[in-house]
Amino acid sequence: MTKGKLVTQIFVLGILSIILGLGLNFSLVRRYLQDEFSHGFVSEEDYPNITFITLPEAEDLFLQGEAAFIDSRTFDKFRSGRILGAVNIPFEEDHTEDSLKSLTFPLDKTLVIYCDGSDCQSSVLLAKVLHDRGFVSLKVFFGGWEEWLQEGLPIEDDSE
Repeated sequence: MTKGKLVTQIFVLGILSIILGLGLNFSLVRRYLQDEFSHGFVSEEDYPNITFITLPEAEDLFLQGEAAFIDSRTFDKFRSGRILGAVNIPFEEDHTEDSLKSLTFPLDKTLVIYCDGSDCQSSVLLAKVLHDRGFVSLKVFFGGWEEWLQEGLPIEDDSE
């Protein structure tokens, strides 16, 4: 095999890989091009008080009892099950000032904000709003309700 033929085959394989990747992920690429994901990005410059945490970090904060947990899912989902002691700010349903009036936490209180899981962005959006309101210790638990429930950690619902 000649060097030229090898380079041609590598080039063709590269192009085919790109075409196949775009084809298999067309809906994701389309959503990206429509700027659907930009609200989920958090710039460290713009939002220095927001950090993303994992399940073990969320569990540690829960066990220490020093953080308040905020569930940003809909009220119906919140009622059917939530992290023990969490308060609900249904950010998907209500973006008004009224939904935030119930927050009586000091601005330096550590707040852990979660929603359904990694596909849900309401926790990130709510964290941005709370940052803009002056809260200085915001933790977004990206695994959210699904991961907490899956691990069998303390929960509650309105049927109890």
